[in-house]
Amino acid sequence: MTRHFFNALDVLKRDLLAMGGLVETAVARATRAFLESDDSEVDAIVDGDAEVNALELRIEEECLKVMALYAPTAKDLRFVVGVFKITNDLERIADLAVNVAERARGAVLEGVGPIDDDVREMSDRVRRMVRMALDAFVGLDGEVAREVMRMDDRVDELLRDAYEKQSKAVDSGLTDFKGAVRVLSFAKYLERIADHATNIAEDVIYLASGDVVKHQY
Repeated sequence: MTRHFFNALDVLKRDLLAMGGLVETAVARATRAFLESDDSEVDAIVDGDAEVNALELRIEEECLKVMALYAPTAKDLRFVVGVFKITNDLERIADLAVNVAERARGAVLEGVGPIDDDVREMSDRVRRMVRMALDAFVGLDGEVAREVMRMDDRVDELLRDAYEKQSKAVDSGLTDFKGAVRVLSFAKYLERIADHATNIAEDVIYLASGDVVKHQY
Protein backbone atom coordinates (compact mmCIF):
# COMPACT_ATOMS: atom_id res chain seq x y z
CA MET A 1 0.00 0.00 0.00
CA THR A 2 1.13 3.57 -0.66
CA ARG A 3 2.05 6.24 1.83
CA HIS A 4 -1.21 8.01 0.97
CA PHE A 5 -3.17 4.96 2.08
CA PHE A 6 -1.52 4.83 5.48
CA ASN A 7 -1.97 8.58 5.86
CA ALA A 8 -5.68 8.07 5.16
CA LEU A 9 -5.86 5.43 7.90
CA ASP A 10 -4.15 7.84 10.31
CA VAL A 11 -6.74 10.50 9.47
CA LEU A 12 -9.55 8.03 10.18
CA LYS A 13 -8.09 7.16 13.56
CA ARG A 14 -7.48 10.81 14.43
CA ASP A 15 -11.01 11.85 13.53
CA LEU A 16 -12.55 8.93 15.38
CA LEU A 17 -10.61 9.79 18.53
CA ALA A 18 -11.69 13.42 18.23
CA MET A 19 -15.29 12.28 17.96
CA GLY A 20 -14.81 9.92 20.89
CA GLY A 21 -13.46 12.72 23.04
CA LEU A 22 -16.48 14.88 22.31
CA VAL A 23 -18.85 12.04 23.08
CA GLU A 24 -17.13 11.09 26.32
CA THR A 25 -17.28 14.70 27.48
CA ALA A 26 -20.96 14.97 26.54
CA VAL A 27 -21.83 11.87 28.57
CA ALA A 28 -19.92 13.13 31.61
CA ARG A 29 -21.52 16.58 31.47
CA ALA A 30 -25.03 15.26 30.86
CA THR A 31 -24.96 12.71 33.68
CA ARG A 32 -23.52 15.27 36.07
CA ALA A 33 -26.26 17.73 35.08
CA PHE A 34 -28.97 15.20 35.90
CA LEU A 35 -27.47 13.91 39.14
CA GLU A 36 -26.84 17.43 40.43
CA SER A 37 -30.11 18.92 39.06
CA ASP A 38 -28.06 21.56 37.24
CA ASP A 39 -29.28 22.62 33.81
CA SER A 40 -26.63 25.30 33.21
CA GLU A 41 -24.83 23.19 30.59
CA VAL A 42 -27.82 21.63 28.88
CA ASP A 43 -27.86 24.03 25.94
CA ALA A 44 -24.12 23.53 25.37
CA ILE A 45 -24.56 19.75 25.39
CA VAL A 46 -27.42 19.91 22.91
CA ASP A 47 -25.55 22.34 20.64
CA GLY A 48 -22.41 20.19 20.78
CA ASP A 49 -24.26 17.31 19.18
CA ALA A 50 -24.03 19.08 15.82
CA GLU A 51 -20.23 18.79 15.87
CA VAL A 52 -20.48 15.08 16.62
CA ASN A 53 -22.90 14.62 13.72
CA ALA A 54 -20.57 16.48 11.36
CA LEU A 55 -17.66 14.27 12.37
CA GLU A 56 -19.78 11.18 11.85
CA LEU A 57 -20.58 12.20 8.27
CA ARG A 58 -16.95 13.09 7.55
CA ILE A 59 -15.61 9.80 8.91
CA GLU A 60 -18.14 7.76 6.99
CA GLU A 61 -17.20 9.59 3.80
CA GLU A 62 -13.51 9.00 4.50
CA CYS A 63 -14.15 5.29 5.04
CA LEU A 64 -15.96 5.00 1.73
CA LYS A 65 -13.18 6.86 -0.08
CA VAL A 66 -10.49 4.61 1.39
CA MET A 67 -12.38 1.48 0.33
CA ALA A 68 -13.03 2.85 -3.16
CA LEU A 69 -9.52 4.19 -3.81
CA TYR A 70 -7.33 1.56 -2.16
CA ALA A 71 -9.46 -1.62 -1.89
CA PRO A 72 -7.85 -2.59 1.43
CA THR A 73 -7.73 -6.24 2.44
CA ALA A 74 -7.38 -8.34 5.59
CA LYS A 75 -6.39 -6.33 8.68
CA ASP A 76 -6.63 -2.95 6.94
CA LEU A 77 -10.14 -3.70 5.70
CA ARG A 78 -11.16 -4.75 9.23
CA PHE A 79 -9.87 -1.42 10.50
CA VAL A 80 -11.87 0.65 8.02
CA VAL A 81 -15.05 -1.36 8.59
CA GLY A 82 -14.52 -1.20 12.35
CA VAL A 83 -14.11 2.57 12.29
CA PHE A 84 -17.29 2.88 10.24
CA LYS A 85 -19.25 0.84 12.79
CA ILE A 86 -17.75 2.49 15.87
CA THR A 87 -18.60 5.91 14.46
CA ASN A 88 -22.27 4.95 14.36
CA ASP A 89 -22.23 3.82 18.00
CA LEU A 90 -20.50 7.01 19.09
CA GLU A 91 -23.14 9.09 17.33
CA ARG A 92 -25.89 7.18 19.12
CA ILE A 93 -24.16 7.67 22.48
CA ALA A 94 -24.03 11.41 21.78
CA ASP A 95 -27.77 11.43 21.01
CA LEU A 96 -28.45 9.64 24.29
CA ALA A 97 -26.30 12.19 26.14
CA VAL A 98 -28.56 14.89 24.70
CA ASN A 99 -31.59 12.96 25.96
CA VAL A 100 -30.05 12.79 29.44
CA ALA A 101 -29.31 16.51 29.34
CA GLU A 102 -32.91 17.27 28.42
CA ARG A 103 -34.08 15.13 31.32
CA ALA A 104 -31.82 17.20 33.55
CA ARG A 105 -33.74 20.30 32.52
CA GLY A 106 -36.98 18.58 33.49
CA ALA A 107 -35.43 17.52 36.79
CA VAL A 108 -34.60 21.13 37.63
CA LEU A 109 -38.07 22.38 36.71
CA GLU A 110 -40.22 19.64 38.22
CA GLY A 111 -37.98 17.45 40.41
CA VAL A 112 -37.15 13.75 40.37
CA GLY A 113 -37.58 10.72 42.56
CA PRO A 114 -34.87 9.69 45.03
CA ILE A 115 -31.56 9.05 43.29
CA ASP A 116 -30.04 6.20 45.28
CA ASP A 117 -26.49 4.86 45.29
CA ASP A 118 -27.32 2.21 42.70
CA VAL A 119 -28.24 4.83 40.11
CA ARG A 120 -25.07 6.77 40.87
CA GLU A 121 -23.04 3.57 40.54
CA MET A 122 -24.72 2.94 37.22
CA SER A 123 -23.75 6.41 36.02
CA ASP A 124 -20.12 5.97 37.10
CA ARG A 125 -19.91 2.53 35.53
CA VAL A 126 -21.36 3.65 32.21
CA ARG A 127 -18.99 6.60 31.94
CA ARG A 128 -16.10 4.26 32.68
CA MET A 129 -17.29 1.83 30.01
CA VAL A 130 -17.29 4.57 27.36
CA ARG A 131 -13.79 5.67 28.36
CA MET A 132 -12.45 2.11 28.45
CA ALA A 133 -13.98 1.27 25.07
CA LEU A 134 -12.17 4.23 23.53
CA ASP A 135 -8.93 3.30 25.30
CA ALA A 136 -9.31 -0.24 23.95
CA PHE A 137 -9.61 1.19 20.44
CA VAL A 138 -6.50 3.33 20.85
CA GLY A 139 -4.40 0.35 21.91
CA LEU A 140 -6.39 -2.29 20.02
CA ASP A 141 -6.53 -3.99 23.40
CA GLY A 142 -8.83 -6.98 23.28
CA GLU A 143 -8.63 -7.67 27.01
CA VAL A 144 -9.78 -4.18 27.94
CA ALA A 145 -12.57 -4.54 25.39
CA ARG A 146 -13.68 -7.81 26.98
CA GLU A 147 -13.73 -6.15 30.39
CA VAL A 148 -16.10 -3.52 29.00
CA MET A 149 -18.38 -6.29 27.82
CA ARG A 150 -18.35 -7.96 31.21
CA MET A 151 -19.19 -4.66 32.92
CA ASP A 152 -22.47 -4.49 31.01
CA ASP A 153 -23.97 -7.27 33.14
CA ARG A 154 -23.78 -5.11 36.27
CA VAL A 155 -25.41 -2.18 34.44
CA ASP A 156 -28.36 -4.40 33.49
CA GLU A 157 -28.64 -5.53 37.12
CA LEU A 158 -28.59 -1.95 38.38
CA LEU A 159 -31.33 -0.98 35.92
CA ARG A 160 -33.56 -3.73 37.28
CA ASP A 161 -32.85 -2.53 40.83
CA ALA A 162 -33.73 1.03 39.84
CA TYR A 163 -37.15 -0.03 38.54
CA GLU A 164 -37.87 -1.89 41.75
CA LYS A 165 -36.75 0.92 44.05
CA GLN A 166 -38.59 3.66 42.17
CA SER A 167 -41.76 1.57 42.24
CA LYS A 168 -41.45 1.18 45.99
CA ALA A 169 -40.79 4.93 46.37
CA VAL A 170 -44.02 5.71 44.52
CA ASP A 171 -46.00 3.18 46.55
CA SER A 172 -44.69 4.58 49.84
CA GLY A 173 -45.30 8.20 48.87
CA LEU A 174 -41.62 9.20 48.79
CA THR A 175 -42.02 10.46 45.22
CA ASP A 176 -44.72 10.93 42.63
CA PHE A 177 -45.07 8.96 39.43
CA LYS A 178 -43.55 11.66 37.20
CA GLY A 179 -40.49 12.01 39.43
CA ALA A 180 -39.92 8.27 39.33
CA VAL A 181 -40.29 8.19 35.56
CA ARG A 182 -37.57 10.83 35.17
CA VAL A 183 -35.13 8.76 37.20
CA LEU A 184 -36.02 5.61 35.29
CA SER A 185 -35.68 7.41 31.96
CA PHE A 186 -32.21 8.52 33.05
CA ALA A 187 -31.32 4.96 34.05
CA LYS A 188 -32.63 3.53 30.79
CA TYR A 189 -30.59 6.01 28.75
CA LEU A 190 -27.52 4.96 30.75
CA GLU A 191 -28.24 1.31 29.99
CA ARG A 192 -28.48 2.08 26.27
CA ILE A 193 -25.19 4.00 26.38
CA ALA A 194 -23.62 0.94 28.00
CA ASP A 195 -24.98 -1.22 25.16
CA HIS A 196 -23.30 1.02 22.58
CA ALA A 197 -20.03 0.98 24.54
CA THR A 198 -20.29 -2.82 24.46
CA ASN A 199 -20.80 -2.69 20.69
CA ILE A 200 -17.61 -0.63 20.39
CA ALA A 201 -15.76 -3.16 22.54
CA GLU A 202 -16.95 -5.98 20.27
CA ASP A 203 -15.68 -4.08 17.23
CA VAL A 204 -12.31 -3.50 18.89
CA ILE A 205 -11.92 -7.25 19.41
CA TYR A 206 -12.73 -7.74 15.74
CA LEU A 207 -10.16 -5.11 14.79
CA ALA A 208 -7.49 -6.61 17.02
CA SER A 209 -7.90 -10.28 16.21
CA GLY A 210 -10.55 -10.81 13.57
CA ASP A 211 -12.69 -12.65 16.12
CA VAL A 212 -16.44 -12.02 15.94
CA VAL A 213 -17.83 -11.98 19.49
CA LYS A 214 -21.15 -10.21 18.87
CA HIS A 215 -24.08 -12.00 20.50
CA GLN A 216 -21.77 -14.25 22.55
CA TYR A 217 -22.21 -12.30 25.82
